[in-house]
Amino acid sequence: MKKNKLKNILIILIGIVIVCVFIFFIIPTRETFVNIPVGSNPKQVAKMLKSEKLILNEDIFLTLVWLTKTEKKFKPGMYKLDNRMFDAGILSNIVKGNTYKIKVTIPEGFNSAEIAQLLEKKGICNGEKFLEITRKEKMEGYLFPETYYLNPNSSAEEVARILNNQYKKIFDADFLKRVKELKMSEEKIIILASIIEKEAKKNKERPLISSVFHNRIKKGWNLESCATVIYALGKHKDFLTYKDIKIKSPYNTYIHSGFPPGPICNPGLASIKAALYPAVTKDMFFV
Repeated sequence: MKKNKLKNILIILIGIVIVCVFIFFIIPTRETFVNIPVGSNPKQVAKMLKSEKLILNEDIFLTLVWLTKTEKKFKPGMYKLDNRMFDAGILSNIVKGNTYKIKVTIPEGFNSAEIAQLLEKKGICNGEKFLEITRKEKMEGYLFPETYYLNPNSSAEEVARILNNQYKKIFDADFLKRVKELKMSEEKIIILASIIEKEAKKNKERPLISSVFHNRIKKGWNLESCATVIYALGKHKDFLTYKDIKIKSPYNTYIHSGFPPGPICNPGLASIKAALYPAVTKDMFFV
């Protein structure tokens, strides 16, 4: 009897090994994205997984959920799963909330249109909608350049909020205190930071560039920033002509005094700090 029992166990174990070998070496890998909406229950999730051919049997999956007491631990989001995963592995991912994220780095100095184009290219959100929202809510300058891990096919509103909230975290109470010390507004600091961002080629230049602009502001001079003219032109130019600097635009700081109507890009932390803490010089021109 004992020999027969051991024989049966051995046959089962061999069968399991054969199934595992079949799954991992014979069946081709097929990655599938599964979006689990907020409020989905285990039955609904099991049905989704079965329809995507990620599990063989809904009841087996639900039994595993019951045994592990994870009925109320499902996390919503987009999951990247493949057909070689066992039910336990799939369940573990969903319970731990190992959702699929796309890494995207927003470069310092990108404007809203450039960010929108990048986000759409990465498959994160609709670029046109993102641009529409950021323009409507005047977020130019307040979308912080950073590396983000975002859900694919997110709403443009959500992505815009994430980038704007990161800016709000960066521009903390100490920065706001410094704004008051300079007797300026947060808006003017960000406009100035955006100009510094586009004018500077190296980090060490930023405080010096900031110093020149602060000195010009104190003297009542025009800012005369080439970066603002390029923004007004709507295209990059290595060299500006006399005709260029006469372009009729409220962003042309060669012909208009004071600050342009808004930021010309989204500045990084180094440029924001430079705008807040310029080098102490008497320079009125760039050396």
